[in-house]
Amino acid sequence: MAHKIFFSIIPFIIVTLCLFAIASLTILRAGLAFGVIQAGLGYNTILWLSILAPILIIITMVLGRRIHSKLISVTNLIGVLWLPFLMYFFFGAVILSVIYNLKIRLGYEINMTTLSWIVISLSTAAIIYGIVNATFIRITKRTVESKALSKNWQGKNIVLVSDLHIGTVRGAHFMQKVVKKINSLNPGMVIIAGDIIDGPVFDYEKGLSPLKNLKSTHGIFYTPGNHEQYNLEPGKWMSILKSLITPLVDSRIEVNGTQIIGLDYSMEKGDATRDRLKKTGYIKENPSIIILHDPKNVPALREDNPSLIVSGHTHAGQFFPITILVKSMYKKLTYGLTKVGETTNITSSGVGTSTSPLRIGTNPEIVLIQIK
Repeated sequence: MAHKIFFSIIPFIIVTLCLFAIASLTILRAGLAFGVIQAGLGYNTILWLSILAPILIIITMVLGRRIHSKLISVTNLIGVLWLPFLMYFFFGAVILSVIYNLKIRLGYEINMTTLSWIVISLSTAAIIYGIVNATFIRITKRTVESKALSKNWQGKNIVLVSDLHIGTVRGAHFMQKVVKKINSLNPGMVIIAGDIIDGPVFDYEKGLSPLKNLKSTHGIFYTPGNHEQYNLEPGKWMSILKSLITPLVDSRIEVNGTQIIGLDYSMEKGDATRDRLKKTGYIKENPSIIILHDPKNVPALREDNPSLIVSGHTHAGQFFPITILVKSMYKKLTYGLTKVGETTNITSSGVGTSTSPLRIGTNPEIVLIQIK
């Protein structure tokens, strides 16, 4: 099985390395042409770093699926911090090339070296801001008007958190910070909507143990996301979680007069998700909250008239320009509150980060849901 998984990702690795190579060469050629990189030692040093960095990222990602070590974690962190620089510098190089060609055609006098340094400075400042911004967790309040839920939940705080991505980049300290923030909201119920772990092997007991300090009147409920499926040791981390919180995996539980249903992450279409919902024993006429990590099948579930659906997964795009791509895919379901009929959906931008630990144009959040 391991050999099959390895060989199945070879095409992805090859394509990724090719994209990295194209971006790196574009940056190097622009830097050389516009005078910010000098030929000789400087150019060769940057060239070799550009070759080694993506290889190190892929090696640490592959090794991290089976081995937990400080060296792998630090090396991976350096690599994933390099990725946004590569992206922003690549876009900068493309923009500079367009400006240069316009300059030649229109005969404008523009100092391309000065302009290049401005682009480099702005890109670097944006990334530093993104890294810092990702550490400041916001509390986002969402008011849900629901006749079905108001009888049992009015005056009680429901806290939604998703996409913690505990693993090589974020660990126990981050988890403690999240738990402290949630407890400060005096939650009546806590919902964790997937991707509590990032995928690679880590010290599960240490990373997840802060959950034991989480306080909630009516319980803490968790449904896995896609990143849990990347992990090769589900028995180890799931056994720890079961001792701390209540996992709901294609299952239903009655809480405070409300059915809470957790639907496991799947790439399936909406009709298949509806079938899984029915198999949990879902009662259409009763108040309900559905935990669905990926909001793509929310429109299909609305046909079953749930009171509230909570999701994560999208990160609202996490950082520009990926925000544009994600919004084009998920549209209104990308982030925030949407309502159709008696069904409300809330998509959280998540509290953690995936791959690169930065946020530009989005914020890490814990959602405070109040029912009216």
